Amino acid sequence: MEHLPVFADLKGRACLVVGGGGVAERKVGQLLAAGAPVTVVSPELTRKLEELARDGVIRHRAQCFEDRLTDEFWLVIAATNDTALNGRIARAADAAKRLCNVVDDPALCSFIMPAIIDRAPMTIAISSGGRAPVLARWVKGIIESALPMRLGELASLAGRWRRRVREAIQPIDQRRRFWERLLDGPVAEHVYAGRDAAAHGALDRALAEWQSGRDRPAGEAYLVGAGPGSADLLTIRGRQLLSQAEVVLYDRLVGAGVLEFARRDAELICVGKTPGLPSITQEQINRLLVQLVASGKRVCRLKGGDPMVFGRGGEELEALAEAGLAFQIVPGISAVEGCAAYAGIPLTVRGMAHSVVLTTGRTAGRAAERPLAQFAGLAPGQTLALYMGVADYPAIAEQLIAQGADAATPVAVVERGTTPEQRVVSTELGSLGEAAEALEVRSPALLLVGETARFSERYGWFAPGRLVIYKRASQQDAPEETSLARAG
Repeated sequence: MEHLPVFADLKGRACLVVGGGGVAERKVGQLLAAGAPVTVVSPELTRKLEELARDGVIRHRAQCFEDRLTDEFWLVIAATNDTALNGRIARAADAAKRLCNVVDDPALCSFIMPAIIDRAPMTIAISSGGRAPVLARWVKGIIESALPMRLGELASLAGRWRRRVREAIQPIDQRRRFWERLLDGPVAEHVYAGRDAAAHGALDRALAEWQSGRDRPAGEAYLVGAGPGSADLLTIRGRQLLSQAEVVLYDRLVGAGVLEFARRDAELICVGKTPGLPSITQEQINRLLVQLVASGKRVCRLKGGDPMVFGRGGEELEALAEAGLAFQIVPGISAVEGCAAYAGIPLTVRGMAHSVVLTTGRTAGRAAERPLAQFAGLAPGQTLALYMGVADYPAIAEQLIAQGADAATPVAVVERGTTPEQRVVSTELGSLGEAAEALEVRSPALLLVGETARFSERYGWFAPGRLVIYKRASQQDAPEETSLARAG
């Protein structure tokens, strides 16, 4: 974060605008809207600024800027077309310890003027740090079109009832949940429709029902798929529930960017399991999840990929159901879908691959004793996707070849798929073990076996990623590595 967003109370606090042109006129309008007394210093003014000065709305000093002027004001805006003068204004403001904005010169600014959505008292500010004001205004337009025009009236209603609700509902988490229900239900609809008396009545009834316990919600679990790594791939529904949860139980493979969508006061608990190292057991996770939900908490169980595809979500929903607790399941983009797509590999292609098998390289059991999963082999026209088992790639390749697969079958290993650290290793089944050792392939990685795996060499598109084409050591001097940050 380059700038700390701060909403300043400028009522009664004198502000200075240096400049009398169109840009200065816009800045004066923003300051007046915030209730600030405004003084404009400029030999000449636009017609609109002249009218404001004549009507006593602003003060006008028809003079050139002097450094000592900044001592009189809380906030200074330099809006002249003279670059040297703007720099002088910024230095004078800095010496006087006043915040200063220099229009269109972020390097000289001690604060940035954002694009503003005004639904007073609800105010939303959008900033690009001064780099791309057009982009900030574009984002403003998207957000503004989604917000009800009477959103400010809803905020005002909540403010009038805040003390009464706080006295009636003491626990802060319960109070928050009460407001969340009210702000997305009949009370809000009455406000948006202009039925203020009906809104007050509905809020009064809702509070009475909550106090009686008739409308108080119990805890609930959200089994949410976080996607394969990139925060961009979290679903809208998953993001909504993550932002509501009071506790988040997250896996090791959940990207840090995804956790940014959790609310600031949420308790974040890592329950990830690391292969080959002591970790929390699934039974312990189940018990923790049940305990938290039973205590009335909204718990987001955040899993990499999809919770129902090698995410052990079935065991957790079974534990919740046996305890009689409420839950929701939000699917995510699975690792196989995300990794294949970001590597440019179609899982099915007409006339080449007509089926997909998802499996794992290891079966259940103690970490040191897990046997290799038994594959049915690779059928013609099939793509095989293997989760886990990176350390066993040599044995997996040997087993598939022993079952009839051609050693020349294309394979692709996608490490850290969909993230900036993505690497795709393209080779053949017979070279898989050798490539994994030579290139030090590490988990998390997904193995794709089948004719479409070779598509990564032609259609890999994810620019931060890397592609390594590996041939047997006897056939090449070194693996051929390609950056995908290329045109086209």
